[in-house]
Amino acid sequence: MLTRRELAAAAGLATLGRAAGAQAQREAFPDRPIRLIVPYTPGGSVDLMARAFGTRLSTHTGQPTVVENRPGASTMLATEYVARADPDGYTVLSGGTQLALMPHLGTRTPYDVERDITAVAVLTIVPYLLVVNAKLPVHNVKELIAYAKERPGVLNYASFGVGGAGHLAAEMFNLLAGTETVHIPYNGTAPGLNDVMGGRVAMSFCTIPPALPAIEAGRLRPLGLTGRQHLSALPGVPTIEEAGVPGYECVSMNVMFAPSGVPASRLQRLNGAVVKSLGDAELRKLLEEQGFVPAEPMTPAQAKASFDASVTKLVDIIRRAKIQT
Repeated sequence: MLTRRELAAAAGLATLGRAAGAQAQREAFPDRPIRLIVPYTPGGSVDLMARAFGTRLSTHTGQPTVVENRPGASTMLATEYVARADPDGYTVLSGGTQLALMPHLGTRTPYDVERDITAVAVLTIVPYLLVVNAKLPVHNVKELIAYAKERPGVLNYASFGVGGAGHLAAEMFNLLAGTETVHIPYNGTAPGLNDVMGGRVAMSFCTIPPALPAIEAGRLRPLGLTGRQHLSALPGVPTIEEAGVPGYECVSMNVMFAPSGVPASRLQRLNGAVVKSLGDAELRKLLEEQGFVPAEPMTPAQAKASFDASVTKLVDIIRRAKIQT
């Protein structure tokens, strides 16, 4: 018969065994490739960003990161796919702010952002750029505001779709600057910018890479960035807040999401790999050249809080501007 001391020792060994087993499980993850799902077609800026991260994640996890493109239904196909995936940490999503805005724009989604997915880490912040036709007689944000106020309801702006980031950025500008400009939605960035360059539309809040060649050619004039950081790709271009609209900030976020239910230790492992990747100077330079701002390192909880705050701010714009798709 075991003595009390022997029983205590046996219990202690069992506890140590369980702890060692748990440690082994943590160290074993990942032991096969991780799939990073991208809700856009190959070759676009988000796809290139995801692939750049994927290369670094492979190094820091010791397993390949396989980028898989699943475009369609305004990012809903990819988001639903990840939301329904096994919660084992081997399937993650590169998702943007838009996936949480859709229900507020009147679109029913086959997933619940709060219930079905969880933030792992913030990858990048995505500012947009206010550009005007180069022949418009304004050279800074204050001149644009004065020009628009003299012509309420006359100036128009191009966006890449109703409820998209460019639309929300313009409506936030109207609300904070006290201007009244008219929305002209396009099916994508390029057609809208073509009409701004051609003088058929006055201005646009657009993604940055497509605008750079036209800026260099003198066909578009950049007036301000919608975020709060300057970009090396646009030296001398101020933020819109600096240029005369106090409190203005309208950005999107690229966040790594996992299905809800992934063990916390695995979320931390993935988060740590992202944080290490964000410390890569070559990656940061590449991201900035593509118009992204590399995120500050955050824990999963901080990533969720930051994402939620961004969504709340944009939902307020949707409500105040009465935007519906």
